[in-house]
Amino acid sequence: MPKTPPPTVLESYAEQHQSPKGKRRPNRKALLFVVVFFGGLLVAGFLQSPLSEVSSLEVKGNHQLRYEEILRTAEVEKGMSLLSVDKGDVQDKLISAFPLVQSVDVQVSWKGEVVIAVVEKKVAGLMVRDAMLYRILQDGTVLTGTKKLEAEQMPVISQDSPGKLTPGQKVSSRDVLELVKQIPEVDRAVLDQISEVRVTAEGPWRIFMRDKFEVRIPPRQFADKMKAYLAYRGALPADTKPGIINMLEANYMENFKPEEQKGD
Repeated sequence: MPKTPPPTVLESYAEQHQSPKGKRRPNRKALLFVVVFFGGLLVAGFLQSPLSEVSSLEVKGNHQLRYEEILRTAEVEKGMSLLSVDKGDVQDKLISAFPLVQSVDVQVSWKGEVVIAVVEKKVAGLMVRDAMLYRILQDGTVLTGTKKLEAEQMPVISQDSPGKLTPGQKVSSRDVLELVKQIPEVDRAVLDQISEVRVTAEGPWRIFMRDKFEVRIPPRQFADKMKAYLAYRGALPADTKPGIINMLEANYMENFKPEEQKGD
């Protein structure tokens, strides 16, 4: 029987370095353990670093509410954990505490920056009861009364039969509710000229201007009639003496009568 020839050097080398027939699958559990382990280390390191704390606070959109009031109510402060800043909780606290707040948006960044952006309802006018001034929002909600308001220039709303005002609740008069809804629709330049809007039980509403003119309009047509007033008033001669500008079925002006003067 013939002998098998010895392998060549090349064949011996190839045999020694031959790859196994099947690849060995990696241990998935071991890989998962490694990922979880190092992930935990990263999270633990982050929580123990200054990056996990609130480093800066910013409040946007507040005009009537003070910065300190908002943060105190939201219960957010520098140095607290970012994980304890609950966006929904902050929104609920601010909206329930302040009738003035229409909406709240809270932004939290991994850098430790917290931004609270509020949208306030517009203040439509003032009402006076028992020597107290009450701001009335555009939805008719009454804010807490005060004896003095700084830098406030908005119409005073009066009624023939004043009703009770309760802070946090809406005014009961449907006429006043309609008025405050329309006030924000009027140009700011016109509103600044109005000192008082008297909502009458019968007949036209009476609007007293700061230049001593009086404007009379049909009930519940404040926005449309005050837009027309701006054009009518601008067409009057500069030396026109104060009188009554009727913006009813027809627009015309008449002189005051003694009994029609404001306060009589």
